[in-house]
Parts: sequence; C-alpha cells; structure tokens
Amino acid sequence: MPLRSKIKSILIFFALYLGCLGTACGESFTPFTGQVSSNSINVRVDSTVGAKVVCTLAKGELVEIVREAYDWYKIRLPKDAPSYIRKDLLECNNFASNSGTQTDFAAQSDKCLSAKVIKDRVNVRLEPDESSWILGKVDRDTVVNIIAEKKGWYKIHPVYQSYGWVNKRFVNKEIVMLRQPPPDEIAAPPKEPADLLVAEGRVSPYGVVLWRKATHKLITADDKTYLLKGDRQGLNSLNGRKVKVTGRLISPAASKYPIIQVNIIEALS
Repeated sequence: MPLRSKIKSILIFFALYLGCLGTACGESFTPFTGQVSSNSINVRVDSTVGAKVVCTLAKGELVEIVREAYDWYKIRLPKDAPSYIRKDLLECNNFASNSGTQTDFAAQSDKCLSAKVIKDRVNVRLEPDESSWILGKVDRDTVVNIIAEKKGWYKIHPVYQSYGWVNKRFVNKEIVMLRQPPPDEIAAPPKEPADLLVAEGRVSPYGVVLWRKATHKLITADDKTYLLKGDRQGLNSLNGRKVKVTGRLISPAASKYPIIQVNIIEALS
C-alpha cells in the first residue's frame, strides 16, 4: 500500500476512535433528569470551557439531560436562559385564556404576550443578532411566550428544543420523581366522584402557557386533548411517553381543552 494511502487510513481510524470516546460506540444514550451539585454553574453554548456562557445554574436545580459527550452533558435550557427570535418570523397572538378572549391587559396594550411561529425550522438565538449563537430551532405553528421586544427581535422564554452544555462533574446523575405539590397547592378532596379523572395517552410539551396554568398536554387514543398542570421538570422527563394520569379537573369538563391537576402519573411505555 502506498505511504500516502497508509497515512490516510491511519488518520481515518483515529478520527473514528476519537468520535467514540464521548459515548461508547453502538450504545444509545437514555435521557434523564439530573441535579446541579454547586452554585453558579455555567451553561455554555458548546462542550468546551472556552465556549460562551448562556446562563448559570443554582445548586439543587433540576436539568433535563439529553446527550453526553466526553466530560459534558447537553441539557434543555432552563426557564431563565436568554432566547431570541426575529420578530418577522412570528405572528403575534395576545390571547391569554382557553376561552380565546383577550385579557384586559392585552386589550389595553400593544405589547405582544405570545406569538406563533410562521416559518419552518426557525432559529432561536442567544442574542438579538443574526450572527449570534443558535441555541435551537422551532417548527411552524409553535407558540412562544414573549418577554420583551428589542430592535426587531422578540425575547422569549426558552423553547423545548433549545440546548446548552454543562460539565458533568457539576451534575448528579439521578432520576428525579415527580415532587409532591406544596400544601397550599394541594387540592381539597373532591366532593363528587366526577371531580376525579383517570386518562391514558401520550405527553408532549404545550409551551409556556400564560399565567402558568399548564405546561404539557395529554392526547388520548381517541384524540381528546387535556392540559396538564404539575411539576414541570417531572413532566418534561415523560415527554413522548405513553402514561396514565390520575388527577382532578380544575376547569369545566366541557372546555375545549380541560385542565387536569396531576396527582399521580405512571409511565406505560
């Protein structure tokens, strides 16, 4: 074999070898929920210590880990991470309640409270600039929550499909179960059996709903949609899974999308 071909083969071998060091070749990674072990931990745009900082995490904070590479975890961005989308790629939607009526605040102000994405694969960026780092992408018809407007851009709450990187030594690898709600959030025992509901279906993110009534939805086999109110981090860990939900209706049963206060949720698949 000519010397040049041998060198090329060796370089290809080492490239493949290095690509397998982060996670074992042929092994799939199972996402999990971890807990931050120290204060002021940097979330970076890439898996290097020199990469730009997106935000910081506090000790005890829960993060959803979706990938592992070398000494780093790829996580879904926390709720306080900066995120921007170009204003012309969104269609403003000021409706703040399930009934589809505007709030008094929205009616009296031209401030956009929420908006729908009108293009496919729209970039979510770290700063309001076309050259800024891309944190993720969102699809057409995704609804986002607006925080502020700046020079032709909207600052939004981070979307489900936006990511950052954290060094593994600052995250405890553990599965976190759904927390029990604080005493002031625990619903009183139902007066009638009709208050309780058991439903099965698949969980998916609903977006950051205004006034935080619900963060996820459950779609049943007969295409009925329920909105779920509960621990957001725990519900995130079940996205895409088939589950059995037991809870109490906290909106009229005749609503287009009834809201369930989740008491128990069991993964079925």
